[in-house]
Amino acid sequence: MTDGRGRHQLTAGLLVVSCLSFAANAVFSRLLGASVYGAVGSVLALAALLAIPLSAVQAGVTRQVAVAAPGAHSLRRPIVVTAGGAAAIVLAAAVLVPALDSLLHLHGGWVVLLLGAYLAAILVEGVPRGALVGERRYAWVALAVVGGSVLRLAVGWLWALRWPDAVGPLAGAAVGEVATAAVLLGLVAARRARGPRDRALRVRDVGLSMAGFTGLLSLMSIDTVAARHWLSAEGSGYYAAASAAGSIAYFAAASAAAAIFPDVAKGASADDGRSFWIGLGEVALLGLGSAAVLVVAAPVVIAVVFGHRYDAARVPLEVLSVSYGLLGVLAYLVGHHLAHRSRAVLWSWAGAAVLLVAVLVAHATPTQVALDALVATGSLTVLLGVVSLALEGRSRERSRAGRRTGPGARGLRASSAPPADAR
Repeated sequence: MTDGRGRHQLTAGLLVVSCLSFAANAVFSRLLGASVYGAVGSVLALAALLAIPLSAVQAGVTRQVAVAAPGAHSLRRPIVVTAGGAAAIVLAAAVLVPALDSLLHLHGGWVVLLLGAYLAAILVEGVPRGALVGERRYAWVALAVVGGSVLRLAVGWLWALRWPDAVGPLAGAAVGEVATAAVLLGLVAARRARGPRDRALRVRDVGLSMAGFTGLLSLMSIDTVAARHWLSAEGSGYYAAASAAGSIAYFAAASAAAAIFPDVAKGASADDGRSFWIGLGEVALLGLGSAAVLVVAAPVVIAVVFGHRYDAARVPLEVLSVSYGLLGVLAYLVGHHLAHRSRAVLWSWAGAAVLLVAVLVAHATPTQVALDALVATGSLTVLLGVVSLALEGRSRERSRAGRRTGPGARGLRASSAPPADAR
């Protein structure tokens, strides 16, 4: 069932993107200083938070394309809709310049406008990227996202060399994401210019994906935005550095989760859990293994990547590494619930609520904020893990029942199964 070689190409590509993102943070932290870098980190965290429901369009599209016959879905309407949404995002960014500038102490409107362009590009690329991954065209997706990341680093670095302010990193992010979206749209247009397109994508699946991943990855952003708001400028810079380094554990796990998701979705539709267990093993190994390395090597990572002036980020990094490793596992579990079309994906909001309450109560130091994130992430991992095991148990029982009644029943289940939330 699994296309091991192809999906490992995508995993490798996404890992390269993560490494380039980490390199960008290292470059910007050294060129900009802790105070300016704290502003950059808070804006990028806000960007990640706002991008979550936009990028989650990809998972909803991937699931439908992966379980359908080749070329069965029309992409024209969702691409037009997302283009309209992108235009609305750019307009909203222009209107909200004063409010966001005041909230994050940016002292300029260009950062907010670039943030709008970045988010608009993420929304536009969701449909073509989701379709290409669902069709298992992994190598092309990997090349597109790696190319965009290289462009992002180059533009941000060149700007920061000339003007050490918060504009450069956001300019790089916007330019890189726009380029990625353009390439992915071109790939989809070339592939789908001919052939039957008889079925529209279901809005419910896309909406379920957006809601679930928004709740989950809020955990990845709320704490950094809170650190910028409540901590000193230097303290928020230390937290941004710890968060950037610790996120390696998340991206290592999430890269594998994204690559195997089409196989997990296909397996869920056929009551075949092999892909789920293979993916869970890979994701846990990458996420928690990376976290363990970061905990042990935290002093070296801080000194080599960010410099000794960021030594205060060491303890927050140790805590956040574990939190981000668990977040990678959570990304996989949310995808598993989405594959079953289960409303349990919405439970991810419980973790976001726990984190929000925790940072409101305790936010005096960077380490304290990091511990808030770990408590929220750990509790949600246990909750969604138990629900995933229950889903797999039910699938296994249906599969056994199908074998007892004959192959016809199994085929009927694969083609017309009710959603998991209906059970």
